[in-house]
Amino acid sequence: MASEAINKKFIETIAPYAQKAYKTLGKVLPSVCIAMACTECGYGTAASVLHHSYIGQKVGTGKTATKYWGGRFFLSKTKEEYKVGSHTVITDAFRSYDSMEQCVFNYYELLNKNLYARVKSGVDYRTQMQQIKLCGYMTSSTEVATVIKIIGRYNLTKYDQGITAAENVVYPVPEETIRKGMKGPGVIWLQQKLNEHGFALLLDGEAGSKTIGALMVYQSQNGLKPDGICGPLTKAKLTS
Repeated sequence: MASEAINKKFIETIAPYAQKAYKTLGKVLPSVCIAMACTECGYGTAASVLHHSYIGQKVGTGKTATKYWGGRFFLSKTKEEYKVGSHTVITDAFRSYDSMEQCVFNYYELLNKNLYARVKSGVDYRTQMQQIKLCGYMTSSTEVATVIKIIGRYNLTKYDQGITAAENVVYPVPEETIRKGMKGPGVIWLQQKLNEHGFALLLDGEAGSKTIGALMVYQSQNGLKPDGICGPLTKAKLTS
């Protein structure tokens, strides 16, 4: 068991990355991310940290590299609680990272995907943890309670204060026409507007294939030419 000094040092180290990722990608409160990391890697004492794996992200079926994960992984034994009170030891593939920051950003990237659509922003940390559990992030029947206890014990909600999440930043209607490959706040505006219409895009400010694909679907559903270009007519429709 880690000492109080080790625990607090780990929290102080990972907290800025959680706050930065929350500000950039949004939704999951920094306190939740920090406390889950404390639980998953034993405050930085687990062997997984040799791979900069702090929050237990598994490879799963998503073996394709993402913006915040390069595709590398390592194999490790882990206990899964498929049935409450009964633990099964398996060997599974966990994502490997180049840094703690990359690991944290991939955690936020992952929890912003459709698989975790039931995890909502604007709710308290207890509710978010229940939602994360329901989406299947962990099989442990006790981790939710453990994370909630850690948040209270170390007053981790202080890291939630004074930071505006990406989804809550109000971006003005961009003057430029948004096309595939563009980057910047204008693209985030488009992603936010599309999400208001039922899509679940990552607010990364990059007009990649998923954003443009969602735009084309929206255009097709709303009587617009589905060309994947957000010009005056599409912007007017999105803001109406």
